[in-house]
Formats: sequence, C-alpha cells, structure tokens
Amino acid sequence: MTLRVATVLSAREWEPTLVSQARTTAAVRVVLRAYQPTEIEERVDEIDVVVAGAEVPWVTPGQIAGWRRIGLGVVAIYPQGDRPAETLLLDAGADEVLADDTPVDGLLQAIRFLAPAIDRLEATPSGQTIAVVGPRGAPGCTEIALSLAWNFARSTETLLIDLDLTAPALAIRLGLPPRPDVTDAADGVRSTGVIPPAAIQESGPLHVIVGSHRVGEPPLRPAMVEDVIDAAAASYEHVVLDLGVAVSDDPLLKRADHAVLAVDGSAVGVVRGARLVAEWAGPPPALILNRVDPSDRSQIIDAAKKWTGLEPLAVLPSRPRIRSASLEAKPPDRKLRRMLDGIRVNR
Repeated sequence: MTLRVATVLSAREWEPTLVSQARTTAAVRVVLRAYQPTEIEERVDEIDVVVAGAEVPWVTPGQIAGWRRIGLGVVAIYPQGDRPAETLLLDAGADEVLADDTPVDGLLQAIRFLAPAIDRLEATPSGQTIAVVGPRGAPGCTEIALSLAWNFARSTETLLIDLDLTAPALAIRLGLPPRPDVTDAADGVRSTGVIPPAAIQESGPLHVIVGSHRVGEPPLRPAMVEDVIDAAAASYEHVVLDLGVAVSDDPLLKRADHAVLAVDGSAVGVVRGARLVAEWAGPPPALILNRVDPSDRSQIIDAAKKWTGLEPLAVLPSRPRIRSASLEAKPPDRKLRRMLDGIRVNR
C-alpha cells in the first residue's frame, strides 16, 4: 500500500528533505506540494495524508479540522522548542504532531503508519493480551513472558511478541534470526490488516515475533505496535507481550487485558517495584517475585506485600538451571514453567 501525500510548501528544511526522501521509498508518494489550501481541496480524491508546518499562516486549527472532516490524515510539524505551536496543533486534532528536527525516517514512519489498520482486520480482536513488565534492573521479564506463553501454548494458540523497544532480547534468548521482526509485522498489518505469516517464527509450541534491532532507524511508534497487537488478538487466543522496563503512562500497558509485574527478589528490587506500582497505569498487575534467595524468602514476601500492596502470585527461586536455559537458547526451565502454571487469565 502506497500512501499518497500532499505537503504544504515551506522554506524550512523538513519539507524538501521529506519530498526528496519519499522518492526512495515505495510506501509513500508525494503527489502534491501545495502553495494554497484550495490546491489540496481540488485534489482531495488523490490524497491520503497532508503534511503541514505551523510556520505557514493558513495552517490553522480550522484548516486542520477541515482536512480531518473530509477524511485526510494530518501530520503537523512545529518548530523545535515552540511549545505554543505544538499545543495549538495538538488541540487542533492533528493525527501526528512532530518537531521539525525529527529525522526524515521518523517523519516517513509517522506518515506510513498513520491510517488505522484496524479497519482492515479480517476478524474482530477477541484474544486476551497479557503484558509482562518490570522496573529497571533486569528483573527477568523475558524469561517470565516466555514461560507464561509456553504454558498457554500447550492448550491454546499463543503468540509471544517482543515489544521491549529499547533492549529486545527474545531472538537471542531463543536462538532465532533477528529478521523478520516486529517492524516487518507492522508493515504487513498496515498493508493487509493481518500479520504476514512470514513475520512469525516458531519455537517449540510457540509462535513468536522477535523485537527490532534496526540500528539507525527510529523506534516503532505505539500506534504501529497497537495495530500489530489488534491483528494478533484477532488470530490468537493468547497474545503475550514482553514490554521490558515499564514506562510511566505506557499506552501499550494501558491497553492490555492483563498485566504481570516481574520484580527482582531483593531489597533493591522490591523498592523499585514499589515505586513502579505507585505510578501504575494499566490493568491491576499480578506480582511475580523472581530470583528469590531461599534464606530471604519470607522477608522478601513480607516486604513486597507491605510496599507494593500486592500479594505475590508466584515466588521464583534463584536456580542455576533457569539461568543456564536462558543462556543456551533452550526452552524455559520445566520447573519454572510449573511454578508459573497456576497463573491464568480470565475473559
């Protein structure tokens, strides 16, 4: 699918750079460089997205609202550091609002993934999404997400997606190729409304989409990832999301049906977990204490209850076999899977 783009002519560098770069990709085609708003209105049937800068006097909230009313997507650009202009564009209802120093690849990405793919889904999302997150400090989110997904996959169609956008590790953990990745999945969903089979890899009973390691490319935007999740939930009964370190106000965490909070079983880990719970934005989490020293087990459980206000659903000991499995691209440790087997999600 090639998106047809109209830019509003601007003396700022972003506009000619975008036009030049668009010529190198088949995903975006600039069909008009408009000098006046009437030029866009006259060719509206040939346009999918308008990209306009706040520096142009006639790019007003009313004009942006008018474009939206006639079905055009709008990417609005504001001068870096001009907060009033940014606020004005956000209030005007532009689909995407970016600073004019956004790398051109990031601007192209915003354009490419603007149109909602959910409209093209073959089925209504009905599967359950389970987000696995943790505070900073490597509490073992990937191993827990993998073990939970492995358990689900024994009886239901299950997809595990590596959505740790800063440090994806699932490909290395399972010994899978780094491509195809979640960006390939997002491209397919935007084009067809479904995740292309070629973007899904297999490991044991699991279907897996690995994270993106594309050096030099901008990170995936949440809206792009949400479309992949919706497409996955239309095909799988369980979709497990390895989100890695939880980010305050994370839209991916908020939209999940269920959340699992992995906390390192140490004093520092409990403190970090308590801070995260205090700022929690998402479904009520199921607390898992990981790598707990057996000699400190009761103290760590009591501290976790007191400072997080949550009853741990699983307390996982520190075991060499668990670490060995994670370092040798093996399936998750059998005893670890058994300890997590009691964790279920209800519709």
